[in-house]
Amino acid sequence: MRITSVEITPLDLELQTALTVAYGSYPVLNYALIKVHTDGGLIGLGEASPDPEVTGETQDTVIKALQSASAFLVGMDPFNIEEVITLCLEKIPAYPAAMAAIDMALYDLMGKALGQPVYQLLGGKSRPGIGLYPVIPMDEPQIMAGMASKFTQMGVQTLKIKLGSDPAVDLLRLQSIRDAVGGVVKMRLDINQGWKDAPTALQAIRSLEGFNIEYVEQPVAADDLDGLAKVCAESDFPIMADESCHTAADALKIACMQAADLINIKLMKCGGLYQAAKILAVAEAAGLPCILGSMGESSIGSAAGLHFVTAKASVTACEAIGPLFINNDPAVGFQVDMATFQAIPSDAAGLGVKLK
Repeated sequence: MRITSVEITPLDLELQTALTVAYGSYPVLNYALIKVHTDGGLIGLGEASPDPEVTGETQDTVIKALQSASAFLVGMDPFNIEEVITLCLEKIPAYPAAMAAIDMALYDLMGKALGQPVYQLLGGKSRPGIGLYPVIPMDEPQIMAGMASKFTQMGVQTLKIKLGSDPAVDLLRLQSIRDAVGGVVKMRLDINQGWKDAPTALQAIRSLEGFNIEYVEQPVAADDLDGLAKVCAESDFPIMADESCHTAADALKIACMQAADLINIKLMKCGGLYQAAKILAVAEAAGLPCILGSMGESSIGSAAGLHFVTAKASVTACEAIGPLFINNDPAVGFQVDMATFQAIPSDAAGLGVKLK
């Protein structure tokens, strides 16, 4: 089987509610869709979900990178993923979301060619499904509290809360949410670098006693590993590295510096499933638990993440919730049991999704 062409299409995903985080607000996510065609008639689907603040890419630069990559992809065997990813790292090293789109399209092709779901190519089915948890975007305290209350009334017992502005205002947001949902619901706080430095982050964290916080994610700037290590050493709550960890080398450095207690792996940060497995291997060796994060991907990218989590028992959580909040998802096949808020991996060949 050989690749004959790569079709690239802009993908503008309209959200039901704007995703507001410490560094910006996004009512529409400007992504890209690829279809990798082969001489056997099979088509592999992939999605690039860039974020200038995280991956350093935009929709335009991702599309240009994918156009560049198509020149060397044509004629290659999709099963030679090591060769393909090595070429991507040489030719488009600054475009991890573009690499992720290529990576998941190749896995989709391999699964379809073999008649197997992608999770079987990654290690097999380690679990029948995994619980998701909703993200509460940063907003006025009462709005965040109302959204949180809506989810807990559905039976959700874990929430991810976006914070990262003035710590005093963040505390008001958190108090409003806690008042609305009660004391049992677990909260995972995502600061998205918003508290900037270690002194500010530690002052904010010390005000969180009694809020039933499970962990605090990326409280300081991504490039401030010394600051992250200081926060990790002095915090009463576990600290997760997100924007600070893009590669296996990053994970190794974080482990050696004891800069985090957990790592958030995102396919768009690292370049796809193949590279994500390398980060996970380093984290496992270092004793650092990992979750599989989300960049708000559609059913295509979310399905790829779910296959990874299905195969990797050591991944403790999954944030593949994009399809639940997108008005114009281009694909179908990503399954969520809304009664239990569990994502159920597809047993169909490949990623198990198809375009509408």
